[in-house]
Amino acid sequence: MNRDEISFSVQMTPKELLKFTVYHNYHKLSGLIGVALSLIALFILITAFGELNDRDKTVLTLVAVWFIVFEPVSLIQRAKNQVKRNKTYQKPLDYCVNAEGITVSQGEEHQTLPWENIRKIVETKSQYFVYSSNIHAFIFPKSALGEDSEAVVQLMVQYTKDLGTRYLGQIKKRIGRAE
Repeated sequence: MNRDEISFSVQMTPKELLKFTVYHNYHKLSGLIGVALSLIALFILITAFGELNDRDKTVLTLVAVWFIVFEPVSLIQRAKNQVKRNKTYQKPLDYCVNAEGITVSQGEEHQTLPWENIRKIVETKSQYFVYSSNIHAFIFPKSALGEDSEAVVQLMVQYTKDLGTRYLGQIKKRIGRAE
């Protein structure tokens, strides 16, 4: 199936936004370091508990739970609040993927992101993230794409393969591109 244009709609939900935020935060060096520090603190707390004074136990407990408990809870709350407060997320966003780029529209408003401005495409188990900067990305839940999921990937790769776009996650494996 080779199509030149695919349209679909995405209704952003807290769950979909949370998946993106978790991926984005925990695939950066700072997120990985935070988790590592939490695990190290937990290990020290468990293995040396009897030898630690109360202050050290308190500090290690706080460090251990910060990135493993507090940060994920904070991300959940932020995703809920962002979907609730952001007017853009109140109605579905309509996307059109074609030779011009990715056009997003809602009501009378529309904007096209040309393929040259796509920096990175990431595929996770349930979503595609199409980054136009280090922090801004279109979020395409696979459930919103339905049976067009593979065709959308083919179009995105076709139009970005010679532009220096990075491919990460499952899409990198699928297209066989080394980074």
